[in-house]
Amino acid sequence: MKPRGVTERNGIIAWFASNHVAANLLMYLIIVAGLLSASTIRKQMQPDFELNNVQVQVLYLGAAPQEVEEGVVIKVEEAIQDVDGIVKLMSSASEGVGTVTAEVSRDADLNEVLSEIKTRVDAISTFPALTEKPVISKQEIPFSVAYIAIYGDMDPVTRKSIAQNVRDELMQLPAVNRVRFLGDRPYEISIEVSEHTLRQYGLTMSEISQAVKNSSADLPGGTIKSQGGDILLRTEGQVYTGIEFSELVLRTFSDGTRLTVGDIATIRDGFVESNEYSRFNGRLSAILQILTIGEQNELATAAAVREYVARKSDELPEGIRIDVWADRANYLQDRLDMMFENMLLGAMLVFIVLSLFLRMKVAGWVIVGIPITFFGALWLMPVNPWPVTVNMVSLFGFIVVLGIVVDDAIIIGESVYTKIRADGHNLDNVIDGAKRVAVPATFGVLTTMAAFAPMLFIGGIFGPFFEAISVVVMLCLMFSLVESKLILPAHLVHAKIPDIDEDDLFNPQRKVGFSEQVPRFFLKIQRRVQHGLHKVIHDYYRPLLSTAIDNRGVTVTIFIAVLIVTGGVVASGLVRQVMVPEIDSDFIRVEMGMQTGTAPRVRDAALDRIEGELLAMNREVLEQDPDAVSMIKHIGVFTSGDTGASIVVEMPRDESRPYEAVEISDMWRDRVGEIPGIKTLTFAGAMHLGGGPPLSFRLNGNNYGALETAAAELERELASYAGVFEVQNSAVSGGDEIRLTIKPEAEALGLTLVSLGRQVRQAFYGEEAQRIQRGKDELKVMVRYPEEQRRSIADLENMRIRTPAGDEVPFYSVAEVSFGESYSSIRRQDRQRTVTVSANIDPERVEPQEVIRSIRENFIPDLLTRHPGVSFDLEGASEEERNFIRNLSIASVAAFFLIYALIAIPLHSYGQPLIIMSVIPFGFIGAVLGHIVMGKAISMFSMFGLIALAGVVVNDSLVMVDFINRARERGSDIRTAVIESGTQRFRAIVLTSFTTAAGLLPIMTETSMQAQFVIPMAISLGFGILFATVITLFLVPSLYLLQIDGMARIRYLWDLLLGRPERSETSA
Repeated sequence: MKPRGVTERNGIIAWFASNHVAANLLMYLIIVAGLLSASTIRKQMQPDFELNNVQVQVLYLGAAPQEVEEGVVIKVEEAIQDVDGIVKLMSSASEGVGTVTAEVSRDADLNEVLSEIKTRVDAISTFPALTEKPVISKQEIPFSVAYIAIYGDMDPVTRKSIAQNVRDELMQLPAVNRVRFLGDRPYEISIEVSEHTLRQYGLTMSEISQAVKNSSADLPGGTIKSQGGDILLRTEGQVYTGIEFSELVLRTFSDGTRLTVGDIATIRDGFVESNEYSRFNGRLSAILQILTIGEQNELATAAAVREYVARKSDELPEGIRIDVWADRANYLQDRLDMMFENMLLGAMLVFIVLSLFLRMKVAGWVIVGIPITFFGALWLMPVNPWPVTVNMVSLFGFIVVLGIVVDDAIIIGESVYTKIRADGHNLDNVIDGAKRVAVPATFGVLTTMAAFAPMLFIGGIFGPFFEAISVVVMLCLMFSLVESKLILPAHLVHAKIPDIDEDDLFNPQRKVGFSEQVPRFFLKIQRRVQHGLHKVIHDYYRPLLSTAIDNRGVTVTIFIAVLIVTGGVVASGLVRQVMVPEIDSDFIRVEMGMQTGTAPRVRDAALDRIEGELLAMNREVLEQDPDAVSMIKHIGVFTSGDTGASIVVEMPRDESRPYEAVEISDMWRDRVGEIPGIKTLTFAGAMHLGGGPPLSFRLNGNNYGALETAAAELERELASYAGVFEVQNSAVSGGDEIRLTIKPEAEALGLTLVSLGRQVRQAFYGEEAQRIQRGKDELKVMVRYPEEQRRSIADLENMRIRTPAGDEVPFYSVAEVSFGESYSSIRRQDRQRTVTVSANIDPERVEPQEVIRSIRENFIPDLLTRHPGVSFDLEGASEEERNFIRNLSIASVAAFFLIYALIAIPLHSYGQPLIIMSVIPFGFIGAVLGHIVMGKAISMFSMFGLIALAGVVVNDSLVMVDFINRARERGSDIRTAVIESGTQRFRAIVLTSFTTAAGLLPIMTETSMQAQFVIPMAISLGFGILFATVITLFLVPSLYLLQIDGMARIRYLWDLLLGRPERSETSA
């Protein structure tokens, strides 16, 4: 057995260095735990978004938005407005439905708030009689995994039946927990009775409805307590089909004849009266959307769905097909593979850089730290207080930390190598070399962690992005401390690093065996790099450093001047600023909404035109270049109600496709142009991280007329900006509206407004006679006029109203009619009506912050003056962006304070941390230069990169200042200490900077559209760290001496003031 190393050194570093078995077991534990975690951790495209919202939804079918607002929304708002934990109330009242959303404070318990809201809403007893039971739930954001299309030669009932069967079977799969049926029409039984028939038989709608209720029922009858046991009793008479309903008896006459429902009514056993449908590649189909939510693995869900569809397609009848399309798992795997490739390429570049600066074995053991730290991070990613999944953003976190994570190991390894090269390779020298830089290196890593720690508390819709990156980076850095202090020294103790005989290495006469050729070739390259580096240090850097510190005032002034110029460049607009970037997609989504009241055939014509323009554009591309890849792989269309529709276009998974999604959506939008009757039409080839249009403004007030007028003016103003398009105004009026009032003479007949309104509703909307469960479908049984008698105002005028005495009177004799416009929807926030005006932008032409600033400063003051009682605020993505900037500023202050504390502790100084931290603003110069060189706009990820840079750039400066302090403690004068420390730390500083930049280089040059949104952070960090190298090598020494100069002058003035004799600066 190999004996344990013997040393008189104490401490945990010495213990692990002398016990390589413990070091290796620790390494194996981290690797195995990481591998086990990697096999079970969830994989998804983006981080989880958690909305801290509770939603209350109440159906009030057939009611106008004003009625929904008064009867539902306001009552819910008043009931829950003072619940502890609610910070904002947002409401909407649309035709037939009211929704109230409560935003809950992050500090409150969401489940407790949900319980309290449920208790208060359930206690409301004044909801209108025709409202449904409120549905109260936590808001969740599901992610679409794939679509399933079922199409072929079949009727609508068969198509729906097969789709329902497929949905039920999918829900039984363990990997699937949510399936949405798009374009679905619920079943309904409609009993249609004409006005003529009602008059002929002396019937009323209420009488027919009541007869249905009385004749179609299953009722429990209790039990018979017989000697042989209990026998259940029940009345069985519930009917379920249109034929069965037609046989129900309305009246029985004295001669024994009966009047049935089928005698006086047309029974339609079919679908509800809405024109909803879905199409797949131009054919009518049933489309199912597979969604994931919570702890589901997107890749596992998609694999289960594909396997099911492959099996199901063999079971379906001939002529019926089932296909999976828009399978995001394929694209997710491509994205993950792309990030993995960048990570591996970055690791290779880091190793190459290390190999050029360090001996191969030292470089090898340093690079081993990367997988160890990564496996350690994978181990703890799912189980820390901020659980993180494997997604594009967390993988980018690994790329960010790729070059940083070895910095600690580089400092330790370089120090150990320098020590053993000078004093020999033994256990004590390895321990001494590691301990010499252990404290500053440890605190250097802690400063980097401190820069990322406050990012965990950014919050808002952007919070998950920064949490994912920060958690990954901090876990990797935490394990890098373990690896560099406990594992690396043990490996270096046993690494055989022979001395290099350069005379033999460069001897052209020496015969070299085949097995030696490759190692000697690389060794020659490394030695030449070392010689070149030595020459740079002593022939160039040392004289330049001497000049810089001798003229330290000029040196600092030059850096400050460059910083001021850089700030001017940013302020001038030379570098674009798009704070919230867009994530390019492999899908294009079109959302269309017609004006309220638009006929379905008009909606269908507009939908056909929009779809046809894309198909025509695709044909033109293929005609121009028959070898080109088609722009379209699949196209799905599904409607929502009678006025809404969506189109989803899947693009081919081919890098040679002629256009990206954003380009296609822009060309498609231009070709479609203006379509009469459309209220909203948006084309999205990318996902905006803000969760909505990049420009969004909210107007508040109680006078809705003033809100509408002000919103229209703001809409026109926004449309005048170049690069701003798809301007939407939520205050757009709805369709035509007929308002009924009762005449005074009607009241003399015993009629009331409620009785009049109920009879009109029964005739035109229908009365719900029953709601039955037929298999797995819940369907309504409605009694109403036939459709042909509900098409015109004349049908309303020809209606007969029944009085309490049983008489029939013409409608126009008891009611007055007035015409107007209804609201399409009413929105409220914090119990006030609001109107939202939003717009999309072209980030290549206009910056959203510039538009927001211009609107707020130049337009809004005059607008509010013209419309008293109207207030203004940001909404949606604009509001999130403002909150993000505020939270980022707070996080930056917290990060700088933590960094200051972590520098001050090892240096035992209040002033020297300020010297080290003064380099932080200068990293901004490199970041801005990088954005100019790479042609990228500054985004929120750029800002995040700058804060991360703050934690990284101080590391080398901290070690250098620590070296200067130690040299002074050994008796060196200040100038010599500064110059010697700079030359000694030159290799480590350059090496840590180059490895960080090398690790980020592949992602900075990545051409994939889906990686573009994270590249600005890599640019800030990569270019910033390279510029920070120059700062550390020249500015920090100059500032160190300036501080000494300043302290000397302060002491001189103090002594002069007190009349003390002049001191001699022995150390200066």
